Amino acid sequence: MKRVKRYKKRKSILSKLFIALVVISAICIGGVIGINGVKYFGFFYMDKNKISEPQDIVDMNITPEPKTNTETNDKADNKTVTQTPRPDKPLIAIPLDNLPAQHKGFFSEVLVERKPVTEFKRSYDIDFPVSDEYSSLEGVTCFRGNNYRDSASYGFADVKLQKLEKVWFTKNGRIDIWTGVGWTGQPAIVKWSDEVKNIMNILPEKKKKSNLKEVIYATLDGKIYFLDLEDGKPTRPPIDVGSSHKGSVAVDPRGYPLLYAGQGIPEVAGKKIPIGYRIFNLINQKQLYFLDGMDPDKFRYWGAFDSGALIDAKTDTFIECGENGIIYTGKLNTSFQPEKKTISISPDLVKYRYRSPISSKIGIENSPVVYKNYIYFADNSGLFQCVDLNTLKPVWVRDVIDDTDSTTALEETDSGVYLYTANEVDHHQKAGASYIKKLNALTGDLVWERKIPALYDSHTNGGALASPVLGKHDISDLVIYNIAKTDMKTNGSTLIALDRETGKEKWKVNMKFYSWSSPVAIYTKEGKSYLIACDSGGYMNLFEGTTGKKLDSLPLEANIEASPAVYDDMIVVGTRGSKIWGIRIK
Repeated sequence: MKRVKRYKKRKSILSKLFIALVVISAICIGGVIGINGVKYFGFFYMDKNKISEPQDIVDMNITPEPKTNTETNDKADNKTVTQTPRPDKPLIAIPLDNLPAQHKGFFSEVLVERKPVTEFKRSYDIDFPVSDEYSSLEGVTCFRGNNYRDSASYGFADVKLQKLEKVWFTKNGRIDIWTGVGWTGQPAIVKWSDEVKNIMNILPEKKKKSNLKEVIYATLDGKIYFLDLEDGKPTRPPIDVGSSHKGSVAVDPRGYPLLYAGQGIPEVAGKKIPIGYRIFNLINQKQLYFLDGMDPDKFRYWGAFDSGALIDAKTDTFIECGENGIIYTGKLNTSFQPEKKTISISPDLVKYRYRSPISSKIGIENSPVVYKNYIYFADNSGLFQCVDLNTLKPVWVRDVIDDTDSTTALEETDSGVYLYTANEVDHHQKAGASYIKKLNALTGDLVWERKIPALYDSHTNGGALASPVLGKHDISDLVIYNIAKTDMKTNGSTLIALDRETGKEKWKVNMKFYSWSSPVAIYTKEGKSYLIACDSGGYMNLFEGTTGKKLDSLPLEANIEASPAVYDDMIVVGTRGSKIWGIRIK
């Protein structure tokens, strides 16, 4: 009898335990599925236009990048996710390893009027257009051309002889050891509307030209030059800032007479000077605004701005990344009255600042990429971030192995949205390599990676300092990188074309001299591609885009760190030899 009762009691207890386990399991599964949309097996599923808030920081180590001994790693991180890039509100999956909350030591916050806020939401929505619609101006208005940073050329070239020809040069100067034009050093080349051109202080003889294309170039001698693309002659006096520019200028994509330029060096003749980012009125060339790089809210004591700004034309929003580790965004409150010949701004900026779990060296030297409301940037520590511009909340982060100054390029396809990024050799000098990566832009997931061994020495960094070419027309399947200091004996470079789908090498050229200059693609109306790649030996080289066959090489007398810009058949680039050159592809 006791045995039967004990058995029934035991059976009753087991039944209750079984029911309790079922209930607990259901609660757990429901909790996993129900957090901010759906969380399932380490993935967050959420609205692309309204990404769920990141979780609180937890005590976990940052997940390192895979370091392979082979040249190519074709395995993607975790699972790959297929998504259509531009329909309304598709679902996206963020791999657990890329969630900011999983990275011990990562911290971010938003400052409004210098005060941290727990929640931030703009009173308007930023939603950048596709790259072809970034600018209403004819020409190249910013570093690598647009918000996808995928092109520094405009128009088409009529190429018959496949040769390069010197058309003009003009001299510039130096400040201390900073001569000529340095990295990144890309000019803007724009054709102004007649309405805007006629109210600016352009020289009368140049203003009369019906087809004037103006080159605008910030250089290491502290001046911003204004030149006629056709003959290299001044279109107006230079702006003299008095301190060196290393980055590239940006012209307002709305066609407004506004110019944006960052300063690179905080000293002149051994004396400290103010360093920051400047906005100029191009009606009269007066400075309208100075953004102090030595911001009291910075986490890093370095105030340079090598990064190139973007402007959201629809919302009048300014976006810029600083080497002080702050991302500045906000309304310019622009008032442009061409009939009165006036333009004014009153910037109302919000700051996003962060700490990297990798290193305290957090400055951002590459130029930000923006897809819709997502901004992408990498930093000197090797941390890559995606941040929602409308809430300034980090969406995903990942370690990309080393300092990354090369500007990312973004592509939007029927199968998804992707990023191409590559690091320089800085922190990992003994086992130096540049890792070219294709990432899923919406998740941070690795699609493929290619390792290119490269050098570091006490004078110059190797790896990727140049930004990539995303091919169009007959090279629309290629991404092309120039990787510096890949030859252990001669410090040469490798110009390499990779298949965008697989990362496999399509062609490769071993260049004699290392290069920090970003290659540029030029196209004919028939869709045939040519590549311009400049180097530290002072050569501008012309290659066939589909094969990498070298067609011509033109000596420009001195190291070319700067990146060219192209308008139709004219190429403009400056050298460290204190010359700005106008070159025609014939």
